[in-house]
Amino acid sequence: MKTSKTAKRIMGRVALGLLLIIMVLAGCTKTQQVLVREPESTSPGLEGRWDLVSYGPLGSEAAVLTGARVFIDFSNDGKISGSGGCNRYFGGWGFLEGTKDSIRIWRTGSTKMACPEPIMTQEYRFLEELSRVSGYAIEGKEFRLYYDEGRGVLRFSRGINP
Repeated sequence: MKTSKTAKRIMGRVALGLLLIIMVLAGCTKTQQVLVREPESTSPGLEGRWDLVSYGPLGSEAAVLTGARVFIDFSNDGKISGSGGCNRYFGGWGFLEGTKDSIRIWRTGSTKMACPEPIMTQEYRFLEELSRVSGYAIEGKEFRLYYDEGRGVLRFSRGINP
C-alpha cells in the first residue's frame, strides 16, 4: 500500500515537472520574421540610388548639410550601400512578409574616417535612424523611410547628386 502511494506521489511530481518544462519552453518561443525582396503592395522597386534630402522628427526634419552627399543604394540582392556624408556604409534590407509597407534595414558596418563637425554629427544621426527603420513610402521621385513607429522620417529623392 505504501508503495502505491509513493508511486503516485512520484508520478504526480514527474507530471508537474513535465508540465512546467512545457510551459517554460512554450513561453520562450519567438516569432520568426521572414524577409522577402518583393513588397506586399504594388509600390515600384527601391533598387538604385536615393539621395537624402532631410531627416528627423516627422514635420520638423532637418535639411542635409550643404556639400554632404548622403545617400543609400538598394541592390536587388538584398544589400544596401551608401555614404553618410563622410564614411561609406553597407548592410542588408528586406520587406517583412505578410505586411504592407514594412521594411527592415540592418547596418552591418561602415568605414571609420573622421570628418569635421557638424558632418560627423549628421552622419551619426542618419546611421542611427537608418538602423531603426520599419516602414517606407514612395511617391514619384520621393522615397521616405519611417523609424520610431512613424515618428521620424528619412526623406530621399532620386538623382539629386551625381
